[in-house]
Amino acid sequence: MKSDRSEWLCVIVLLLQQTSVSGSERFEVLGPRYPIAVSPGEDAVLPCYLSPNISAEGLEIRWFREDYTVPVCLYLYGRYDFANQMQSYKGRAELFPEEFRKGNVSLRLKDVRGSDDGQYRCAVYSERWEEDALIDVAVRGQSSVSLHSEGGQTRLECRSDRYPEPAVIWTDRDGHDVTTLSRTRLERDSQGHLTVSSSIPVRQESNVFTCLVRSTVPEADWEPQLHITRDFFPDPSGWMVSLFLMVALTVAAAGFLLIQWRRMDNKERLCESKAIPLLSRVWGEQSIAPKSEMQWLCSAAADVTLDPDTAHCDLTLSEDGKRVRWGDRQRLPENPQRFNRWSCVVSRESFTSGRHYWVVEVNGRCRIGVTRESAQRRQGLRFTPQQGYWGLKCWSSSLSTLTDPETLLPQSLLPRKLGVCVDIEERQVSFYRVESRTHIYTFTDMQFTEGEKIYPFFFTWDSNRDLVILPPVVSVDETDQRLKPV
Repeated sequence: MKSDRSEWLCVIVLLLQQTSVSGSERFEVLGPRYPIAVSPGEDAVLPCYLSPNISAEGLEIRWFREDYTVPVCLYLYGRYDFANQMQSYKGRAELFPEEFRKGNVSLRLKDVRGSDDGQYRCAVYSERWEEDALIDVAVRGQSSVSLHSEGGQTRLECRSDRYPEPAVIWTDRDGHDVTTLSRTRLERDSQGHLTVSSSIPVRQESNVFTCLVRSTVPEADWEPQLHITRDFFPDPSGWMVSLFLMVALTVAAAGFLLIQWRRMDNKERLCESKAIPLLSRVWGEQSIAPKSEMQWLCSAAADVTLDPDTAHCDLTLSEDGKRVRWGDRQRLPENPQRFNRWSCVVSRESFTSGRHYWVVEVNGRCRIGVTRESAQRRQGLRFTPQQGYWGLKCWSSSLSTLTDPETLLPQSLLPRKLGVCVDIEERQVSFYRVESRTHIYTFTDMQFTEGEKIYPFFFTWDSNRDLVILPPVVSVDETDQRLKPV
């Protein structure tokens, strides 16, 4: 009898442990808000953390650029996996395994090169969960100063290539700010980085100039100086040119930059706090769809049902194909059309032309939208327009677009019933908050092949409430002349 009790006690303890592990799988991946600026030859750390700061031991940590299958750095099953690593990063990319237990999944990049410039994605996977963050790396070019003389006017030019959000400050030998005397030109390259070129007229009485190229994001400054001797300028006996050029690169005080950054951050938060209520009023009051538009939408009502052959094994579908809930894992036959990482399902119905509208009763954790037939459904899937997914994310008390990166929408637009309308000819998909007849968001210029099938898709990660497809039926209330869902 005691043995039976001990066995039951062990079972209960194991179940509790499993519950704890399952709960800990929910996390976010956070990266820095600003680009990481670094010079060629330096080492760089690309910060990336889990929130809450759960242990990353035992999780898959994948850093990659454009191609998920060719990682910059991959840590899997407690060790590095170099099998498919990008050739240019061999021996230069590493993680901090000793920091995994603190949720630190940052990447160290050694001996930075110009080709390292661009975007990196830090993706972390557990058995049932996946999140990622995007990190920008800006590899700076060289800063230089040069002296030019044309049309009798001598000008000193300061130039810095591929600098993130640069600002230029000129000072004379006495430390006075003479930036107002300069002319500054900014040019943006194909990757969004800026080249700054600034010039200032040179007079004989000021023979020392300092050009400070400063980033408006928190990082170190570059400060080249040029000393100009009086011998460079003409005297009554004729032109005698002698130039002594010395460029000194120094690191400015980090404390000053930190103070400036904090001021900027505070101003940004203040603007956000004022802007969000205003946008909520604009979107919530002025974007009410007129009665005729709602009638137009409902005239394109589509009978949408869920396809069990595409449903992830964690999803349970109702017999009529109108409800889905996340929870109990099932043993389902292998199917190349079945989602195998995300708890997602598409409809039986597909569209290749015309306009189609349906309504979904959302739950606490879901993604709703449309996808093209050729979109990835297996490993490496990401819900972005670039990968063929156009939708909204309703997550607890927040609402965002499935853009890259995601765009947070006002909480007042969070729907209980979400209307979705796809127009194949116009290549648009629009979303509506049915209960208030409010337009939420429209994706334009959907990219798909002519004649390719478009499917409604549904993702849920809520074990307490079903995701329900509703009939888009409306009635007219003559008292306020509004359409209301039945």
